[in-house]
Amino acid sequence: PSPLTPPLSPLLSPPAALSLSLSLWAELGFPHGSSTRGVATAEAEAEAEARTMGDRGVLEQETTLELIDDHILGLDDDDDDDDGLGEELMGALHKRALNQNWKFFVPVIILIVGLLFTFGYFMGILTSEKNNRFVEAQYQSTPQLGNGTLGMTTGLRGSVFTGGERVRVEDELKRLDESVLKEANNEKSTRLELDELKHKYNQMAAQMDTRLAKIKRRESELEERAFKEEKALEKETELVGALEEKVIGMDKEGRDNPTNELRHEIEELKEELTDLRLEEKFHEHSGHPEGGQKDADKMLLDFDVDGFSNEVDRVVKMLEDYWKGPDVLTHTLLLRPGDEIYEAGVEFVAEKISRALVWGDKFVIGAMGSSVTAGHDNCNFDSYERQMERLLKPVFKKAGVDFTVRNGGEGGTCGDSFENQIWCVRHILGDDIDVAHYSWTYFENEPHKVLKSHEMWIRWVLMMNRSPAPQFFNTGGRDDQECANALDSSGHLQRVYGKFGVNIACLQNGITRRGYPGKKWGEIGDGMHKTTRYGETASDSRKKSLGVTFRNWHPGPLGFQVVSDAFAYHYLYALKRALGFIKTHLDEHLFDAAKIRQSDSDTKQKIRELLANRWPKAPKILTINELPPPRYCDEELCNVDEPPGCTNWELPTFGRGQIRILEPEHDMNPFRNRFHAGEAQWRKWTGDKRYLIPRDERAMAKCEHLDVCAGVEGRPKTGLLTLRMPRMTVGRIMVCSPDGKEAGKQLMENLDFWLEDKQFHDVKQVYGKCVLLQERWQGAVHDAKGHIHVGVKVKEGSQQSSRISHVMAL
Repeated sequence: PSPLTPPLSPLLSPPAALSLSLSLWAELGFPHGSSTRGVATAEAEAEAEARTMGDRGVLEQETTLELIDDHILGLDDDDDDDDGLGEELMGALHKRALNQNWKFFVPVIILIVGLLFTFGYFMGILTSEKNNRFVEAQYQSTPQLGNGTLGMTTGLRGSVFTGGERVRVEDELKRLDESVLKEANNEKSTRLELDELKHKYNQMAAQMDTRLAKIKRRESELEERAFKEEKALEKETELVGALEEKVIGMDKEGRDNPTNELRHEIEELKEELTDLRLEEKFHEHSGHPEGGQKDADKMLLDFDVDGFSNEVDRVVKMLEDYWKGPDVLTHTLLLRPGDEIYEAGVEFVAEKISRALVWGDKFVIGAMGSSVTAGHDNCNFDSYERQMERLLKPVFKKAGVDFTVRNGGEGGTCGDSFENQIWCVRHILGDDIDVAHYSWTYFENEPHKVLKSHEMWIRWVLMMNRSPAPQFFNTGGRDDQECANALDSSGHLQRVYGKFGVNIACLQNGITRRGYPGKKWGEIGDGMHKTTRYGETASDSRKKSLGVTFRNWHPGPLGFQVVSDAFAYHYLYALKRALGFIKTHLDEHLFDAAKIRQSDSDTKQKIRELLANRWPKAPKILTINELPPPRYCDEELCNVDEPPGCTNWELPTFGRGQIRILEPEHDMNPFRNRFHAGEAQWRKWTGDKRYLIPRDERAMAKCEHLDVCAGVEGRPKTGLLTLRMPRMTVGRIMVCSPDGKEAGKQLMENLDFWLEDKQFHDVKQVYGKCVLLQERWQGAVHDAKGHIHVGVKVKEGSQQSSRISHVMAL
């Protein structure tokens, strides 16, 4: 029976009734068959036994009665005294006859009872079937029932119900009906939810189809565009070929000037095409094309804005806890939060960070300077650039931004100083930087030269492709005035260029306020800590090395940590401002920055257009008209639309040089007639690596420094070196040597210089290691070839080799 079916009395079962009948039969002395036989067999045997026993009893009874009658008749014939005996005998005989009849009728009665129970059993089956049909009808009328309910109803099948049991079963069926209705309602609710999900799915599928259609249209447009560009390139190639044929014909006719101009145009076109192909190949390899399909489909601001903001807050708190508040961090910089000029400068930097966040682009800081910048007398891993990169790179990475700090520092071995290096800011740092650092603390001894160079560098940096923010680093500055003197004691540069992000970090200013006793070579501790944060888990010797604030005049790892943390705190401050800019801009247009990633495709596209219009992928650049008039540097040098052109062969460099070497046999080489077959050519030269690293750390690969002296070398009887110069508005041309601080003299003694067909005779030494070929143009300039070319050759009879490290032009 099912759990809902009450236990039924075994007397309702025909086998039980038959067993009882046979038991009674046996008690009366009648033989019987096995109780395990079927009902029909048992009934047949019982009926046959009853007939046999009945017939025998009747026969015996009849014989006995005949004998008694004869005996009675005999008594009647004898004497009346025998009446009492006759009556007694008659009573006994009737009693025996009654006993004989009882034995006959009992099995018959038992058989009848068994048949009645059997009849009741079959009637129970009919009643059970009726009830089962009722339950099945209930089940079939509610098709939403689950398998569990079906099992419960079918469990009642085959049961025989008494009156009380029928009531119980009906109650169970009633409760079952209620359960059925409840499950039906649940099923209905589930179906409604399923219908809603199907509707949402259909909506998403439709949106996806729309998106795919847009992508396919975009792909088709790009394919069509690429096809057109390919055809245009083919036409240009054909045009170049035709022009070359025309040039050859004109050469034969002797028309030199127009031919050279045309050939120059052809050469320019070829080089531009080559550059474009190289850049395209580079972008394909790097996976970050400037524009194109990837940028067109790229989701802007593709990160968890709130989660990223929390991560920024976490790092800010870590720094403040480490320095026991923001005081050391803010006072390491001259301009600080709350100052109007500082806040304007932060906004200038924050705009650059906003663009990087929106596009998931890179954010690059480039540092140039002397051996302090290079990290000499330390492991390179411990320089302030590397420490700052390790601190901030994981933070920016959470927003998909590649934070990088480039170390373009060059030690004094090559004879460099701020005077010549600032001319090569584009080649040393790269035109793709967002912030530029300058540090020549121990070279700036003449205030007039320093202020002039500071303003030149600031203005040239702001004229680079991304208008990076110019910032300075000085190892001194024990108080605000000393720190200001390191940039501009009058405060003019801070006031007029501060809104462009100009600031200076002075290593000692902040920690002096917390007990730092001043510079002592090899001293452990900065007044608050005995080693760097990452030095806490280092070996004892390494931990001690990392605890030095100043090795000598060079800062140690702990001193570099002060500068790294101060700059990092400043950029985190700007980063929070950038997030505020983005959120405010989206709020003004009723978009929630925190829910961009969960938006539908149409909303994302609207947000993309909104952000791209506000922060274009190509950053806005400044023009010369947006800068204040120069005060310390010459207008001729500072009021220019772009920085100087330079090629610097020293290492490291992170940009692209603007001055190129032409092969001797190059068609556009104006000096090709001066070359002789088999003549030796200028070759690349690289100096030895430097090992200005603590002895215990020299074996560590991460400690190797980047800066190396290098250049191109010309030996006695070497042919002429041809340099193709960039566009020049002023006309200043300088050449430098990597062979020390006074190497300019050697260049003057050993080399001859030409500008096209004109030799320079009034060459002057400048900046110690350099020579000035020409200060400015004299009158109008005309050159049939378009580009200006400078030739360099080792003087006849010279027995010395000469090297060139820089060529600069403005």
